[in-house]
Amino acid sequence: MTFTQVSKLIPLFLTAIVLLGVTPSASAQPTASPEKKVKVLVVTGIEYHAWRETAPQIAKQLASCPELDVTLEPDYNILCTDKIFDYDVIFFNFCNLREYEETRDDDLALDNIEKFLNSGKGIVIYHLAIGMFEKRADRVQKLIGRNYDRDVQGHDPFRNFEVDIIDKEHPITKHVPDFKIDDELYTCMGGDLPIHVLAESTSSTLKTKFPMAYLYKYGAGNVFTTVLGHDMQTLKSPELCTILRNAVLWLAKREVPAEPATVVPPVRSLPSGKIYPPDENANRERKEQIEKTLSPGEKLLLYLDCGREWEKAASTGETITVEADCHRFPGAQDSWVNDTPNQEHVAFGNPVVIPIDHLNPSKKYRVYLSWWDHNAAGRTQTVHLRSKDKSRDQIVIKETKLPNFATDQQPPQIESFDIDASFVKDGGCDCAIDLVQGPNAVICELWLVELKP
Repeated sequence: MTFTQVSKLIPLFLTAIVLLGVTPSASAQPTASPEKKVKVLVVTGIEYHAWRETAPQIAKQLASCPELDVTLEPDYNILCTDKIFDYDVIFFNFCNLREYEETRDDDLALDNIEKFLNSGKGIVIYHLAIGMFEKRADRVQKLIGRNYDRDVQGHDPFRNFEVDIIDKEHPITKHVPDFKIDDELYTCMGGDLPIHVLAESTSSTLKTKFPMAYLYKYGAGNVFTTVLGHDMQTLKSPELCTILRNAVLWLAKREVPAEPATVVPPVRSLPSGKIYPPDENANRERKEQIEKTLSPGEKLLLYLDCGREWEKAASTGETITVEADCHRFPGAQDSWVNDTPNQEHVAFGNPVVIPIDHLNPSKKYRVYLSWWDHNAAGRTQTVHLRSKDKSRDQIVIKETKLPNFATDQQPPQIESFDIDASFVKDGGCDCAIDLVQGPNAVICELWLVELKP
């Protein structure tokens, strides 16, 4: 669903020193600066399970927390770069079992993860991520406390089972009740290093308790592992979603709220074709361009590079998601990168749907978008705002013929519209770019501006 990715993509890592520690205490960690959002990198791209579905869902679920700035990275070779060090927490929905291809350099990737943890940061191991770097299982076990062990039973039959919260005082699980979930109950964890169990379940086949969520101390950093999360169905569990949010906040040394997380609607899966990571420098340059065009009192809340990014959340809580596929027009960058650096990519669909959520009823908003007929396909489009319950529909941009770049060299066109107060009062709406003529609807960029009161 390149629904246009939760991705700002392109993060951080390096090399390592190894230090094994004791289990973390149940007390909350020191609180970091409240102004700066927690940067979370969700690494995926290879896994036995349906990672193309679960990874974007995880990213969107985490991004629904206003304190989290989430990047979804489907190129797991980022682990071999120092880009990971720009992040506060790395979330692994990634598993290169021994049958799978390795990263460009598995040892360098593990060195980088170790260095990341030794810097005092945290990582999340999700479901079969306990089997990551299986060819180096001994090293992984020292890194996360357990590892995937093929010599024992893998898991109980998929079923509904009880998850018992063991540590009812730890910030991650303090306000989470015991719960039931439809999932795989993993029994395949090898190792006996000291871990701090937060939740456990009893195997119906082995009649033994197994940890479902635990903490492990590595050097100056912490590792949170949950073996729950087999598929999209499990990600409908409010308790699991709350635990994931809480774990990321705690790892980042932030205060964990008492309120449960709200389960977000399902997102489209990652496409099997090319995924285009955004250029952070180009994004920064483009936002600076946009900010210069704003009137006094207006504030740029968030900017989304469609065709590359799927979702963005403003520091004030507003979110925008693009549900579409991605495409890069090869000739665009040479012609426009200096003036409008991010318009060489488009998101396309029939229609392109943009859920806009978490709007503040006391604020006024304007949406800007850019689009063009990148391949001279004769596109004409409209834009509608629709209430979440589909009872109200408002045309905000009438039929518009898109500028023709491929043959006439016309630049992308910028359009804008205000979000009606009734939709703002609802907390959000769906914005649909509808096709009137042409093969599909397209959009290059979208940004949200808070208007002067």
